[in-house]
Amino acid sequence: MTQPARHAGQGVVAAAEAKAVSAVRTGGAWYFVVTVFSGGLLVAIPFWHAWSRLRRPKLRNLAILYTLLDVYLVVLVALTPDPATHKSVNDVISTIGGFSVLAIVIPACIQLRRIRRSVYAASPVVALDEDPAVARVLAARRRREEARKIWETDPGLAHELGIGRPDLKRGFDDGGLVDLNSAPASVIASVCGIDQRHTDAIVKARDARGGQYYNLDELFVDVSLPEDVQSGLRERVVV
Repeated sequence: MTQPARHAGQGVVAAAEAKAVSAVRTGGAWYFVVTVFSGGLLVAIPFWHAWSRLRRPKLRNLAILYTLLDVYLVVLVALTPDPATHKSVNDVISTIGGFSVLAIVIPACIQLRRIRRSVYAASPVVALDEDPAVARVLAARRRREEARKIWETDPGLAHELGIGRPDLKRGFDDGGLVDLNSAPASVIASVCGIDQRHTDAIVKARDARGGQYYNLDELFVDVSLPEDVQSGLRERVVV
């Protein structure tokens, strides 16, 4: 890479980093605006927003707590009598209300200062239909479905194409399938993303059966496998 191109690339990265830092600094400022200028009456809203973004149980508990405090302030305001007819009572309730607002708003602002950083420092969410990783997974799933149809309707073609046997390197993309009855343990482990000890147990049970399973349920009877391993096998195995 030439020096000008390198400097240009560094400039783009620096600009992106500066933009991200600016977003963290300014993002979520409305948390404090809503909390302070509503006198605490709407303090729960920023907490509910933060919970909807981060889905942390602690944030949900705080949101519920501040919702109850909002209700308390609303009731306190409703109970405040007409100052013209109940001056002394009004003074007492107003004092209680003032201290209550401070006791709610100040701790809320302190908590929101840290929470908003977590919310607005998070990476932007990419729409699923625009995410390359999602596109790759869905494409591979479609390939597996097509390859399964070939496996079921034309076993000879499936064999020639090497469906379920990536170790044979026949050049056909089956989306990531593995033949339970013939693939080596290492291939089963690689394709299904499971631990080698599980695939060793699978191959051992397969050999004890003479190398022939007719469906996955037979395997699950012979070998005790965790749910996540069974799920990985169901997604990738052909029998």
